[in-house]
Amino acid sequence: MRPDEILADARDHGLLLVEWKAALRTDDLARPRMSDRHPSEQSLSVHLSHSKADQHGIGSTIGIAAFSPEAAVGEGSAESTLLDAGAAWTRWRDLLGSHGILEGPAWRGIDRYGRRPRTSGLHRNSIAEIIKRRAATAGLEDAELWGGHSLRRGFATEAIAAGVPERDVQRHGRWCSRASMDPYIDAAHTFDPTNPTHWLT
Repeated sequence: MRPDEILADARDHGLLLVEWKAALRTDDLARPRMSDRHPSEQSLSVHLSHSKADQHGIGSTIGIAAFSPEAAVGEGSAESTLLDAGAAWTRWRDLLGSHGILEGPAWRGIDRYGRRPRTSGLHRNSIAEIIKRRAATAGLEDAELWGGHSLRRGFATEAIAAGVPERDVQRHGRWCSRASMDPYIDAAHTFDPTNPTHWLT
């Protein structure tokens, strides 16, 4: 594996997984600093100094629960840790540390040779391109339409479809009202058991 594959894969895995589970808005994607992520055995804490719903800069901390062994596809397998946000962040953080980078932007570019992380952080447009590219690589439909907001939208629809109470999704995603979540709720319920076409023959 080439150095650029190691760096790019680790960065993108961490970026997609952490920001998806934190349900971040597009404007929040390029702001995080390394010091804003705090992994532990219990969780990964993601701190937001300010956001669209926090114009006064009071700040908030989002908890991403630690990976549950009960949810593992196969304990000890690569699949069993694929969705572990804490492990993904720690891998990328440790790679940055191996290059002497201990602070600054959490997500950053990689030099043209794929050997070193850059000192400057990624612009949100660059993050949107990463999301599009990874969606295309995964074979997802309409990958060109994906962008920064896709992570937040995906969190809401996947959580609601999995049975997470809407009030808990709203609180975690910091939506100001339930009405603002209606498009995600509708998408999550498109093919759920309440769809009457299940009873048509």
